Amino acid sequence: MTLVATSQIMQESGSTQPTTTGLTTEEATLRLQSHGRNAADSGREETFLEELLESLREPLVLLLLAVGGLYFFFGETRDALIVLGVVVAVALTETMIEWRAGKAIAALTAMSDPMALVWRDGDLGDVAVEDLVPGDLLDLRAGVRIGADARLVRAHGLAVDESLVTGEAEPVGHGAETPDLLGGTLVVRGSGQAVVTQTGMASTLGRIAELVAGAKEPKTPMQRQMGELARVLLWVALSVSAIIPMIGIALGQPPKEMLLTGLSLAFATIPEELAVMIVIVLGLGSLKLARRGAIVRQLRAAETLGAVTTICTDKTGTLTQNRMTVLEWFSASALIGEGTGDVRSLMEAAGLASGDTKFEPMDAAILSAANMPPPVDFYPFDQSLRLATGVSPQDDGGFAIGTKGAVEAVLANCETWRRDGQDVPLSDNDRARLSEAVAEAGRRGRILGIASRRAESPPADRDEAERDQTFEGIVILGDPIRPEVAGALAGLHKAGVGVSVITGDQPETARRIAEEVGLVVEHEISGPEIAGMDQHSIAASLAHGAVVARAQPGDKLRIVNALMEAGGVVMMTGDGVNDAPALRAASVGVAMGHAGSDAAREAAGVVLTDDSFATIFEAVRQGRRLYDNFRKAIRFYLAVKLAIIAISAVAAISGHPLPFSPVQIVILELFMDLGAALAFVNQPADSDIMRRPPRDPNAPFFQRELVIDIVLGALTLAAVVLAAFYWMMIQTDNLAEARGAALIAWFAGHVSLGFIMSFDDGRPRLRALIDNPMLLLWIASSLAFAAVLATVPAVAEAVGAKSTGLGTTALFAGAAILAPLLMVFRLRAHPAPHGAGTLSETRK
Repeated sequence: MTLVATSQIMQESGSTQPTTTGLTTEEATLRLQSHGRNAADSGREETFLEELLESLREPLVLLLLAVGGLYFFFGETRDALIVLGVVVAVALTETMIEWRAGKAIAALTAMSDPMALVWRDGDLGDVAVEDLVPGDLLDLRAGVRIGADARLVRAHGLAVDESLVTGEAEPVGHGAETPDLLGGTLVVRGSGQAVVTQTGMASTLGRIAELVAGAKEPKTPMQRQMGELARVLLWVALSVSAIIPMIGIALGQPPKEMLLTGLSLAFATIPEELAVMIVIVLGLGSLKLARRGAIVRQLRAAETLGAVTTICTDKTGTLTQNRMTVLEWFSASALIGEGTGDVRSLMEAAGLASGDTKFEPMDAAILSAANMPPPVDFYPFDQSLRLATGVSPQDDGGFAIGTKGAVEAVLANCETWRRDGQDVPLSDNDRARLSEAVAEAGRRGRILGIASRRAESPPADRDEAERDQTFEGIVILGDPIRPEVAGALAGLHKAGVGVSVITGDQPETARRIAEEVGLVVEHEISGPEIAGMDQHSIAASLAHGAVVARAQPGDKLRIVNALMEAGGVVMMTGDGVNDAPALRAASVGVAMGHAGSDAAREAAGVVLTDDSFATIFEAVRQGRRLYDNFRKAIRFYLAVKLAIIAISAVAAISGHPLPFSPVQIVILELFMDLGAALAFVNQPADSDIMRRPPRDPNAPFFQRELVIDIVLGALTLAAVVLAAFYWMMIQTDNLAEARGAALIAWFAGHVSLGFIMSFDDGRPRLRALIDNPMLLLWIASSLAFAAVLATVPAVAEAVGAKSTGLGTTALFAGAAILAPLLMVFRLRAHPAPHGAGTLSETRK
């Protein structure tokens, strides 16, 4: 143990509280007002109005403003006002959606911000890092990110990863000679306490934040793919917008109208929403996931969730409730059937090795059962050593030392064992008999080995405390299975997702848990066996379900790499600092928000607020829904844009006036955007979403079936609109009436097509209108506008059309609604692809 003089630190930080209690809440509040929040100055956040004005300066909106300006120039004031009204409506709608998505992403980021363990009012608790103030007493342990510059007052073998700040690759030891700690660094070993000296922009972390203030999250693979597609479609749309007006002019159409038509077509057909829709779908979808207990820290994680093929999960707190109770005590002699089985010294040693009753349920359970206070000095559980040790002074002047941990790790440090109250040498035969008895007891619950020793003086460090010990016996603890886990595992199995449990526990304990939750286990492997397997063998063993017991920290990373090299999409769960490399390497890293370390949370793409495996099932389900909804939105979005192009092209080539005037095209764009951006984003998951294999993330987005759906949807909508337009032209030879008929057909047809395309199985269900209010709102508003056009002549005239009467309107609307139903038969025969083959198929 290393003690650092505290008087100077307390004087420098202004602390008037003893280091055992920390600041009072009142004093911390005053200092927060004085020093400000411990956060980087990221600048003032843009208001909604500022974002709206920014959207009005976008190129396509400026293009539409130019159309309005030309209408004014040509003396068409009414049309100009309509165009400007649509500009405002489109800008308001898009800004509202993007602003809400941005707020959702910012809220998720704030929800996953690290917390600091701080002593206040004599009690240890979580405090938001941004609420730290100079003088706060930090409790340091492995996996904790140091939230501000601080100076040590106590240290036990403390080692800190300073690579983020200094670039130093190796962990740096800190003690009496090196008490200063830098904000933003990570504790990787040992424990201690430190008093905060600098916060906010005055701290090291604040200076680093200034350097990276402009950094943005990299684009997701889907964002890059849609960006490339948008660039290609941009040139197509610009070409169409130029060619169709030129054809019209060449065939005798008015140049003024063709000029405005070209500009309006550019606005309506350029796919500017592709990249935005990804952010909307993933951002708002991630907010919904957060309400279910899964905070998405990276958009790429939300994109990948639906493609997960294998989940590698830990056990404690994820499959179980992390509510430990002591089931049985077995002294060393009773364990192998020798001696009386007196457990008094065993319980005392176990109590000495249990220090954190607030944050460690296991320690709380042992101390309660042993009826003991925590030790005076405590070395927390170290994942690499798999041990925890406590030291307490005794009345006779000596010191009692207790150690608990993995049985084999405890035995490795023991030279003797307690036999009928006597310490006797621990022979190889004794070790084998004890290990065999422990393996047999493993099916009863979680087993910890217990050892102790006496010392005349306090040990200088952890190594000295844990050497030359006496093996006392074992304690068996129970941890109830979460009741929802069995159902979640069964659901994942139906969805083609393999689940493997990786734990440091005994094989027998891991096997018992797997049986209780109904896990499909194809292989049982131990950590030492993993070390001797090649990458191919590891992937083959764990792809579809396995139990890995006695796993070492490095085993998780090797397993992740092996599965991903074999083409799998891997979700890895973890909570410790040693889990961080595997969480970062996995396709989706999932950290425990309650029991997880800062290192694990920062390395992960998703943080579980409830540490429950059932939330993982929901995250996979919602991930699939997000991807499906994005694909549905793109399918509809491109189909209606292609329909407008087809309608305009056919009319121009045939030498007839275009079915839609420039003002009408602008109005159509407003309703198309509402449909693609709102209705599809909120669509509930299809009923079969967790009864199909995972999609292949490497498959092209635009597969053959999806392209056919887009083309057929566009041709169906174009055909019904053109039929209405030409039929009315033949009957009345009145362009305004014909355009009125085309508008009616479009509004009825495009919502019918959208409703059908919101399902992948060709079985549209009216209940979707209840489950998805935005879909109902879009359909209702489109049909209501069509009804107004048909019954209110003034409105029809205002947009350059003429009411066609209820009878004719009903005919066109009915035909337009029924025509897209042909897509139902298409989708039933050829369901929309969810991946060109699946990873579960390609791995076989």
